[in-house]
Amino acid sequence: MSSYAYDLHVHTKDTSKCGWVDAVEQVERYKRLGYTGIVITDHLHEAYIQTLDCAEDWPACAELFLAGYRAAKARGDAIGLDVILGIELRFDCVNEYDYLVYGVDEDFLLRNPYPFRSTIAEFYQQHGDETLIIQAHPFRKALDPIDPACLHGIEIVNCNPRHDSHNLDALALARRAPHLIRSVGSDAHRDGDEGIAAVLFHERIHDSFELRRALLGGDFELRCDVFDDIIRQSAGDKK
Repeated sequence: MSSYAYDLHVHTKDTSKCGWVDAVEQVERYKRLGYTGIVITDHLHEAYIQTLDCAEDWPACAELFLAGYRAAKARGDAIGLDVILGIELRFDCVNEYDYLVYGVDEDFLLRNPYPFRSTIAEFYQQHGDETLIIQAHPFRKALDPIDPACLHGIEIVNCNPRHDSHNLDALALARRAPHLIRSVGSDAHRDGDEGIAAVLFHERIHDSFELRRALLGGDFELRCDVFDDIIRQSAGDKK
């Protein structure tokens, strides 16, 4: 059976202040690596918005946030790489946890101004039925306990090489909360981060809504050579 490799956690220099690689270059790198697609999950939170000139003009802020995704999508369409919209959302009025949100499009952003000016519980209550919320690197920072009831899933493996994301702790959480979808991501920001992890689907994914359905369906495999031991342990749980 064919498999299609997607990286579900990728940043661009065009939007994310911590990104070092521009969107077009990210797309070309993943195409060379043989990926079918990537999800652009640039950062969206209050601290980011306050760096912009349009902090109280939400449509203008949304346009700036979408710059990385749009540049990546245009290049992906040209060279045959699926580019999907996601968001790395932080409710930084509460804490510094990050959440990967899938099942969104540009209209979702425009209809929901300043989504980070709430809490994860409020966001889940309002949007949990239409989106998919995966907590990124849940144990990277020692913060308050995580409430799995406000999540659809977690990254059991985050591959960013400059952080200790305590991935074994994430796997342990997934075992304690078996409803959680288990995901992996390269968390690509800089040169060399690209292509460290992948989610392998048996069908091609064309947009964020298809990605949400595929993850909810559970018919996928995780890949990350750096943390292959954790991936194998997780796969063993299903047996």
